[in-house]
Amino acid sequence: MITMNRISLIALMITSLLVLSMGCKSTSYSGFMRNNKAIHVDRPIFDIKGVRLSDSTVQLSFMTASTLRTVDRSIRYVDIFIGPDEDHLNDSIMVNPTMAGTPGSDETILFIGEGLWDTPAAKASRSAVAEVAVVTATDHLIFTTAIEYQKAEPVDLRPFATAAGDSAIDIGVMAKRIFVPQGEYLPTSESFRVLISDGKGSVVWRSDAGLAFLSVVTLVEPQNANAIHRYVMPWDGRDLGGQKVPDGEYHADLIIPSRPKSYSASISFSWPPR
Repeated sequence: MITMNRISLIALMITSLLVLSMGCKSTSYSGFMRNNKAIHVDRPIFDIKGVRLSDSTVQLSFMTASTLRTVDRSIRYVDIFIGPDEDHLNDSIMVNPTMAGTPGSDETILFIGEGLWDTPAAKASRSAVAEVAVVTATDHLIFTTAIEYQKAEPVDLRPFATAAGDSAIDIGVMAKRIFVPQGEYLPTSESFRVLISDGKGSVVWRSDAGLAFLSVVTLVEPQNANAIHRYVMPWDGRDLGGQKVPDGEYHADLIIPSRPKSYSASISFSWPPR
């Protein structure tokens, strides 16, 4: 169900897509005058991750594919109005998302953004609620979401499963480096592993099946803080025996097989790709 709210847009001419990683300010909706129409959607367009940092501030981040229910599917900017609960959304963070992928290619475009919630309210909070405004060239969408804080990991993994034509799907993660722990390494030339299971939980395909990897020590990418590396594995919808799998829902486990600790994420998707 879609309802209409009244909230104004700030006209922006954005010539580049850069992440604006800035502290938030305690103000009334970033100066928005609430006198133009916006569309309030009844479920989150994308998830927002909140990580409590050592100084008690909260790092917010998101990643979304470019598929939006709008005329223009390119996100111009995201404004996050945040507080400890829905009645106290007094802080705001504006983010200009980074675009990952190449427009016009077969690669699905992803939008990645982050911001720091660093006010006294952030430091005192145990969780948060955010009202998120997503602005494209033609539309202004708003959704509300609850944010539970997570522990900071060395690598932040955001899974994706995107169609690569009509007969294949790209499955992978966008890996963002938070910090490099002591002793982290890859023991072989295998840097990324994908296991695909059917609805019964049986593994129908895995990327390492029948492969012999070199015994060579390498580093986990990316190495620089805040850098992002795209791990991806194509799948053509065939099982380990080379037979086409039935149409339906599948689950992928995505693993960076590092030592002394591996990093993993998972995602569910439909086959064939839609």
